[in-house]
Amino acid sequence: MLLKKIVVAEDDDAIAHMVNMALGDAGFLCLRARDGEEALRLVRAHDPDLLVLDVMMPRLDGFEVARRLKSDVMWSRTPILMLTALAGTDHQIEGLEAGADSYMAKPFDLREFNARVKALVRAARRERDRNPTTDLPGSRAIDSHLEEVLKGGPAAVVHIDLFAFDAYADTVGFGVAEDTVRALAKLILDEARTQSGGGAFVGHIGGSDFLVVAAPAQAEAIARSVVEAFDARRAEIVPGDEGKPLALVAAVAPTEGLSAAHGIDDLGRRLGKAMKAAKAAGRSGIVIWTPPPGV
Repeated sequence: MLLKKIVVAEDDDAIAHMVNMALGDAGFLCLRARDGEEALRLVRAHDPDLLVLDVMMPRLDGFEVARRLKSDVMWSRTPILMLTALAGTDHQIEGLEAGADSYMAKPFDLREFNARVKALVRAARRERDRNPTTDLPGSRAIDSHLEEVLKGGPAAVVHIDLFAFDAYADTVGFGVAEDTVRALAKLILDEARTQSGGGAFVGHIGGSDFLVVAAPAQAEAIARSVVEAFDARRAEIVPGDEGKPLALVAAVAPTEGLSAAHGIDDLGRRLGKAMKAAKAAGRSGIVIWTPPPGV
């Protein structure tokens, strides 16, 4: 599981200890910075889920830390919660304009503080973990979802890929290839929602690779409906495919018998074997993983 990390930039030991205890009890890993320069170093080194930032600190104040982070293309996505004794409206405005996403004045209520931290981390992770082409959950979000699924009841996973997509993208160009991926994403999402009644999880691994997680009884139906819909709408979804028609292949594997500890790796092997067999056929279709004899 991906541990949620928070950089706490606070030069007051008592307040830093209280914040670290509260966040530690909530399941966060806290990294302490005692001045603004150290806060910048920790953010750049650890890419945290949140920066809790005091304003009045040695070497570099919180306003300048926020400005530098938000002006950097790599770190501008890091959410900032300013926690400061400067409670006036002018200071709040300055903090928000410097780049803070939320602002709390000292003294503060720990319950409200925890609620704000969780809300900021939740919102930031939601945006970070989306694939920029399709706006679907990306690889990190997929891993997190699979970890939760493996702790629960039975499910099945569908891996969907457009076979020979790289060669097609080289022919039609980046823009058309991205349009194809977006159209394919919409088709998969629509079919998954229809077959599952809205309960399926759909993620975009990257390129033309997608993953659908659904109830065991729904997974095969989702895979078949996606492949059939693709073949019926091929010209619309894959413009410029004038050579050998692209094949949409799907592999289906259950999570049954997989442990939470190593389940994602074992699931990957199941899907890999099924996907290899699906691509070997050289045409659109699905392959369902079956356990080896004697298992």
